[in-house]
Amino acid sequence: MRGFVYVKVFFILALVNGFIVHKNDLPSLCSSKKERARRRPLQPYLVPGEKSSDLLVPTSSLISTSEDVSASSYKLYASRWLHLFLLSILALVSDWACFATAAVPSTFQQATGHESATLIDIFLVSNVLSCFLYTDISRRLGLRNSTVLASGLMFFGCGLRSGFGLHIPAYAWLVTGTILIGIAQPFFQCAPPLLSATWFATSERSLATATALNANQLGIAMAFVVGAASVTDTDKIAPYLGLITLTAGFCFLATTFLFRDRPPTPPTASAAKALDLSNTENQPLEDIPPPLLAYPSLLKTLLFETPGFTGPLVAFVASIGVTNVISSFVGDALDRATGGGSVGAVGAGFQIAIVLGGIIFSAYVDATRTYKRTTLGCLTFAVGTIALLGVAMGYDADLPPQLVIFSMLALGAAVGPVQPLNAELAVEVAHPIDENAIEATQQLAGNLFSALLVPIYQIAGRFDFEFIEDFSELAPATHYGFNADFDDATHLHHHLKGMIMPQPSWLTHSPTDVRGDTLLLFVLVAAAAAFFATFEFDLKRAALDDSAL
Repeated sequence: MRGFVYVKVFFILALVNGFIVHKNDLPSLCSSKKERARRRPLQPYLVPGEKSSDLLVPTSSLISTSEDVSASSYKLYASRWLHLFLLSILALVSDWACFATAAVPSTFQQATGHESATLIDIFLVSNVLSCFLYTDISRRLGLRNSTVLASGLMFFGCGLRSGFGLHIPAYAWLVTGTILIGIAQPFFQCAPPLLSATWFATSERSLATATALNANQLGIAMAFVVGAASVTDTDKIAPYLGLITLTAGFCFLATTFLFRDRPPTPPTASAAKALDLSNTENQPLEDIPPPLLAYPSLLKTLLFETPGFTGPLVAFVASIGVTNVISSFVGDALDRATGGGSVGAVGAGFQIAIVLGGIIFSAYVDATRTYKRTTLGCLTFAVGTIALLGVAMGYDADLPPQLVIFSMLALGAAVGPVQPLNAELAVEVAHPIDENAIEATQQLAGNLFSALLVPIYQIAGRFDFEFIEDFSELAPATHYGFNADFDDATHLHHHLKGMIMPQPSWLTHSPTDVRGDTLLLFVLVAAAAAFFATFEFDLKRAALDDSAL
């Protein structure tokens, strides 16, 4: 009965939303043809050398008529912060649902017979497929309609996963709900650059993008804090998942009634210029047949015809891969490094560090526009922290737990900001190509890579590499009481030669080793930093905004 009430509420809200959306979108019978074309959410957009039907309009241009806007009339609306909050909370709930049982994997496996990491992988694969379609769907529906539709889909998916708060459903329903949530998430994760370009000033865009793009990390933090506190046994899983469903329902309701496509007037010269470009052809919109899928053409343009785009793409992918893997296996990492501890608190702290780091570094880049220098600094620092964690997570060394936890938090604060910074950098170098397509490409590549990285990371963890010979007679052992003795015969040890150094006094259980999974992350981030350093970037959108001042 309770589940039936949930379903009724879902469909009633969907009907109300449909009335609100279409009442605002349907052209008036007395409107002129030109006016009807202006109101439509899809506009033709030309990139040099392309036909109007080949590429998409940057949806940041879908604002009032450009002839009514001058440089002196750019205006910021207070409601931009409400829209940023709504998009951020949707992203938060989507990753809370994805990582819901990451803090209690053994309890979830006892209840369902399946690993929680499997659902995370299913979520990421669904996310990838949705990213490929996101640009075309959002182009046809507009920012508001697509966001509301996705929030409703997420609400229903959460309901299926939770048995609508009554009981843990069959595993097939858990998988189905996870797929629906994975399909919905790109509509929250790909939209931040578009939202910031549509609603925010030049000096606010990186900060706005970072806030919305990293809000999903707070969702993962919620999973660790609330999940660890709520799920004390298998009987508590269904009510906990029901709480996520209730939260998703409130988000759907708020988005339905409060979210809008755009402000009445553009906030920047680049937004106004995008509108001018969209009006370069006078052919009526109804006479332009849009392609069935325009995103593949845009993807080709971004990857092969846009100088500088692959640099931020690789940095973004490396960042999202590391954060997803650490988030999925933070419990295992803590067990290896400290012999246990508060998984919920440290897991949540890692996500909060990502968010705070994103806000701080994005605000700095808004003021300085030092995208390259800041990104390289973050990646270089991340390489150092991964190296330290690699020693701590090996079988031989015994580091102070405080140092291990601090290093994990520092890694989050360093590697997390790389995502929002390079989301904005990609928009800058690819301007005036559609922001939706740019972020969809980054999310598609990042989540596909993460889905592949998770099993590779698990396999790599079976290998162990020794870097320091046994100098225990020179270094007195100091035990912190966290690492258990391991039987070397039960592990695969592969010795790397030529890296022998005296052992510091604070390392014990000689020799010192690094597990293969941590070494994998080290090589990944180091290679991404080296590749990114080879690029120089032309900030086209910022130059356009500066020229209007």
